[in-house]
Amino acid sequence: MGTMKKLAFREAVIDTALAATINMPLNYVLVVIAFSLQLSALETTIFLTAVFTVFAIIRKYYVRLHFERRKLRASDAC
Repeated sequence: MGTMKKLAFREAVIDTALAATINMPLNYVLVVIAFSLQLSALETTIFLTAVFTVFAIIRKYYVRLHFERRKLRASDAC
């Protein structure tokens, strides 16, 4: 596997692991909120999807920035 593919794979694994650690407790909290608001199944689905989408975009933005900074530092060191 080429260096570029290894770096992309590493980033994907780290991003997925980070997502799992964020989403597990977030899911619990959101379900508790949905139950307390007595949302229907459709409303709960829309609510969860909206929140998870926002969190995913923010998370991916920061993960991408982190890996780009590392890449720039590595190229500056050469």
